[in-house]
Amino acid sequence: MSKLGLAALFMGLSLALGLIAWQGFGDVAKALNQAGFQLLWLGPAFALPLVLSAFAWAAIFPPGTRPALSRLLLASWIAVSINWLLPVAQIGGEIAKAAWLARRAGPAATMVAATVVDKVLQTAGQALVALAGVGLALALAGASDLVPFALVFALLMLGLLVGFVYAQRHGLLQRLAGAAERAFLKRALSRRDNQGHPDSPDGADGGLAGRIAGHTADVGAAVTQICAAPGPMAAYLALRLASRLVMAGEVWLVLMLLGHPVTVPEALMIECLAQTLRSAAFALPGAYGVQEGGFILLGALVGVPPDLALTASLAKRLRELLVGLPGLAFYQLSEGRLRAPA
Repeated sequence: MSKLGLAALFMGLSLALGLIAWQGFGDVAKALNQAGFQLLWLGPAFALPLVLSAFAWAAIFPPGTRPALSRLLLASWIAVSINWLLPVAQIGGEIAKAAWLARRAGPAATMVAATVVDKVLQTAGQALVALAGVGLALALAGASDLVPFALVFALLMLGLLVGFVYAQRHGLLQRLAGAAERAFLKRALSRRDNQGHPDSPDGADGGLAGRIAGHTADVGAAVTQICAAPGPMAAYLALRLASRLVMAGEVWLVLMLLGHPVTVPEALMIECLAQTLRSAAFALPGAYGVQEGGFILLGALVGVPPDLALTASLAKRLRELLVGLPGLAFYQLSEGRLRAPA
């Protein structure tokens, strides 16, 4: 972990612990104890939004290139586990899932392209989620200091989507792929030389260069092919929004277990705007402190006491551990088996 990442992690954890101390460790512990072991159901319950996300990802693959849904599900599990628990700015999980999938299903360029489009559409989906949260906040609470922020964030995300479409139509993605190809090739050759293997498997540097070029130069074309079909992308967004509705059910369930039930629209508003805050704080590992503070502010809009709102956020952290730790273990084991000599 870099010094900057370590500092950001320390800052976020300090903020989260400060919020818990402000509300009182005893009160938070009492609320968690009231919910009891029923909170452990949040782990297996996450299977539904994970399956919806895998179906959404599957929708955008070109015909004949879609991997088995089980592999897409496992790759999605790996991605969320890494993004939740490691300081990777919400992008490391996407890189890991693309690499994991490319080693098990081909062609690799299509796997990478589908992952790129998946991430961009996640951004577009988050903009829609933010707008939905703003609308619910205005309808339920009349106004909120978070509304202007959420609107700006949603417009920024939509702007990034427009930028992606522009880049895709004007060949900028192909140029970016070429730059990445050259940088990756240079790093691969340097690493091989440092390990004392001057000869490439192909017998020459040109062989390695050609092999890498063959995998990366087609990424832009694959992205173009995927983006040429608007129907699958619309299906993707619909499934992603359905996944967010399910996650709102998690908020509803947790608050009910804590003895302070809310309505489904109230739970949806909390989930939508909390996810917006978390996405905006992508540079802060785990968005520690930001999510907790957001739950307190959003809960107040619908009458949830601060200690219970904070406890609900911690319950979601528990779900991240229940899902993410096995996900990281599976990732390490599967990569270890793949690299083990025959």
